[in-house]
Amino acid sequence: MTELALVGDIGGTNSRFGLVEPGSTVVQNAAVQKNDNFASLEDSIAAYVQEMGLTTLAGAAVAVAGPVEGEWVSLTNRDWRFTRETLRLAAKARQFRLLNDFEALALSLPHLQGDDVVQIGGGTPEKPAVKIVLGPGTGLGMATLAPLPQGGWMALPGEVGHITLPVVTQAEFDWRARMSKPGVLFESEDAITGGGLLRMYQAAAETPNLATPEDVLQAALAGTDAAAVKTLDQFITWLARIAGDAAMTMQARGGVYLAGGIAPSIVEQLKAGPFRSIFEEKGRLAYVMRPIPVYVIVDRFPAFKGCAAAIADMR
Repeated sequence: MTELALVGDIGGTNSRFGLVEPGSTVVQNAAVQKNDNFASLEDSIAAYVQEMGLTTLAGAAVAVAGPVEGEWVSLTNRDWRFTRETLRLAAKARQFRLLNDFEALALSLPHLQGDDVVQIGGGTPEKPAVKIVLGPGTGLGMATLAPLPQGGWMALPGEVGHITLPVVTQAEFDWRARMSKPGVLFESEDAITGGGLLRMYQAAAETPNLATPEDVLQAALAGTDAAAVKTLDQFITWLARIAGDAAMTMQARGGVYLAGGIAPSIVEQLKAGPFRSIFEEKGRLAYVMRPIPVYVIVDRFPAFKGCAAAIADMR
């Protein structure tokens, strides 16, 4: 019987797990667990492994929403602390790899194809080239994927969520001012995240009637709240600028991939609206941007493919 390996994608709210055969990116037995039901990530992993009836695993690769440097690692949006060894033991795995969530997404990019993505403009890269993945969710993450001279890829985690929000017009300056607190630095992820979408709406509406990011997004898509529609339009504008700035900075001729929970929900707005033209707005160097494809990742568990690729590299 072929030994299996564990793949995991851990956020602040949910933990997602699956199984792969080492060397394959085909995921079996995908499951989502509510973090509130477990005292620790070790408990969550152990529960999944037990549920699958496994006594040992060839390996495991787990992606977490937070920095993965140092011996002890913490989630950014949940009070869970762990080490690589405690997770390896919980998984009953002989080998273990811990990844940042966007590092795993970057490693997944060469394995995404067909219905996994929706392309928005640009061409088709003729050879391996730098790719970037970024996306708004609870935070605004980013990573770069660079081709290696001898073949293969190197993932480089980044922190685009903590750059300055690309404000251009006076109306945008005024909008940001309404969202800001005196003496507190305003970062891109203060606007271009789920929480940022709500913050933008509250600053735009004379009488805010919507209470959650999901409410704002659904009202904007349905066209039932004018302030929500205006908010989503501006959200897309700022997202396009951030994506364009990142692509220009990294010369991401291999493509820009939009991940996270929000982008798949607004694919039609990204395709039909000004996203692409704003993405390409780079003055004399606009010609550099035009061939760069933008893809929205619509695969439900893309980080699993990156974790599976990391497992294959451990062999």
